[in-house]
Amino acid sequence: MGDSVKAIAGLALAYFAPVLAGMTTSIWAYGAVLVGATLVGASVVGSAMMPDFDDIGGVESYSGMKLQTQKSNTNAVPQVYGKHRLAGNIIYQTTNTAITNNNADHGYNRDYWSIVSLAGHAINNITNIYANEDTMDYIGTQRYKKTYTHVHWYSASLTATNIQSIEFVTDTSGSESTGATLGLDSVSIPADVSYLAIHEVFDGQQSKNTQLTNITVEIEGKKIRDIVSSTNITSGVSYSNNPALIVFDILTTGLNIADADIDIATFYQAKQDCVSNGWTCNIALVQQANIQSIIQDILATCRGQIVHSDSKWKLKIDTKSQTSVATLTDDDFINDSLTISMKGNREIANKIIVKYINPTDNWLSAQAVKEDTDLQSLDGQTIEKVLDIKGITNQTQAEEMAEITLNTMRYSEDASGNRVKQTPLALSFSTTVKNADLEVGDIISITHNVLDRTRKFMILSLETDQSGIIQVVTREYAETHYKNSSGTYLI
Repeated sequence: MGDSVKAIAGLALAYFAPVLAGMTTSIWAYGAVLVGATLVGASVVGSAMMPDFDDIGGVESYSGMKLQTQKSNTNAVPQVYGKHRLAGNIIYQTTNTAITNNNADHGYNRDYWSIVSLAGHAINNITNIYANEDTMDYIGTQRYKKTYTHVHWYSASLTATNIQSIEFVTDTSGSESTGATLGLDSVSIPADVSYLAIHEVFDGQQSKNTQLTNITVEIEGKKIRDIVSSTNITSGVSYSNNPALIVFDILTTGLNIADADIDIATFYQAKQDCVSNGWTCNIALVQQANIQSIIQDILATCRGQIVHSDSKWKLKIDTKSQTSVATLTDDDFINDSLTISMKGNREIANKIIVKYINPTDNWLSAQAVKEDTDLQSLDGQTIEKVLDIKGITNQTQAEEMAEITLNTMRYSEDASGNRVKQTPLALSFSTTVKNADLEVGDIISITHNVLDRTRKFMILSLETDQSGIIQVVTREYAETHYKNSSGTYLI
């Protein structure tokens, strides 16, 4: 392995560099990423839109972990959505002197052959392959080269593939030979695995390329079904990094939820919202994880939430210009149950940091910061909150998330729609089955004499007891949340 391996934030795997003399031939077992799990509760909410909106929780960062190839028989095969840079897992390796040995008596020159798994599904494309930190040269037909390292990448096959039938690049001219011709073993690569076929040349006599090269790739991941209208899902698959389509794929392929149990219209609208806002998700699932946690990471890239209502799974995006689904008055509230609260300024963050991955800086962790010095002066201190949104790989998107989050926590608006440095109202009440059609994520208008005017609120939670009484918790919804300090929409 080279000395210049960087700590890359995107996908973290530790390299196993075996001594050449001690190599053995082996196929390593696979683990599944999307483990069986059920979605807990009535809604799954992205970390950028938690119900406790004044204290938005972050998650641990990928930052500082090395992006290197690994050899393990317990690692899960990744699921990759969108574009990412990652290493893989060695599932077969061997050495011989098949084509480059120039000193048969001493065996100084050795050929190294390996298969490195990348993803547990077909991939759309590989846009770059790196040998240590050097970009390998593309030589056509999914083949790349450096002087001592040659790679041919393969998307997943529907059936198992014998290594003896795989074409390996054998030199810098792009010549190829099958594993059988090269004397490689008769072992099978499982179906539905994308992988690299790697050849390296080692020359101990000349002290050239004496260590294994760390191979990483920029990959366009899983092809998924598209939702092309409020009622139409494509039967085929294509590449997409739209968060709504990724969540739809996980629900249908990871949890085996039938299309008939999904409200397609809401997913289509969420897809359109993500397109309009320029929000994408580029994420790789590299470890065993609870699906609910995985979905939360994806929802965090688009301020989304999933709710289960009327026997359907629905996806809603917290975005601008939403219309009210109902207007509630005092007649809708049981026994004067309406309560209004507001967090004190010193209890809420006045500085938001969004961690994201920056592809233009070797996929290292970066930060987008939004703070208000006037608020900090008013609070008498800087109160910082960090959000680690793994699926964001775009600075503009990260900055938008930081500013919208701060706005949602610290600003309201007056009757004319002007920004006011005032914590948004939190409003809760009890209602009857008359309003049973309300859902988490809905925007409602409330007219009441304790309010100075009719205001909009977003429903954060709904709970129903055996008597049929519905407990509702809401947060004030304002267009200023989606604007900058000059009044221009961020999205």
